[in-house]
Amino acid sequence: MPTQYSIAQRTATHNGLFAGLACALALALTAGPALAQTTLDRVVVNGKVFEGMARFDVRESCANVDAVLQEQLANTWFRDPTPSELDVTFAVQDGQVKAVRASGGPMQTNREVRRAVRLLECSRDASGTSIYRMQLAFVSPEDATAPAASAQGPARIVITASR
Repeated sequence: MPTQYSIAQRTATHNGLFAGLACALALALTAGPALAQTTLDRVVVNGKVFEGMARFDVRESCANVDAVLQEQLANTWFRDPTPSELDVTFAVQDGQVKAVRASGGPMQTNREVRRAVRLLECSRDASGTSIYRMQLAFVSPEDATAPAASAQGPARIVITASR
């Protein structure tokens, strides 16, 4: 006849062994990976920093800003002819736009504005990297109360300095 064990027949020694085994297993599963020695490589992070004093003289520094934005963003107006205002901040280093942040509009419009601003050619600044800020407004051509357009076209894209 086979031997059957039940919980009632366990002794204090059996219970102690099972408890010790359970603790050892839990410790091995949780503490083992934490105690493992790993070697980490050095990581260099290049970030987009928007700090310092922002400049608002976008038209003086980027001479063709009105024409480039009007040409590049005309399809944006046809896709979504909703008047909107975006805050645009961008960094210029050695005459080239290195980083752009656009906020305040729909995600697709923000993406298209970032792409268009990256095409700007700006003057070289002796101080290295310059941060520029502007507000970009999509204004309906039928809106008589809107500010004058910066360029002629089916959509009016107005650039104003933001502070």
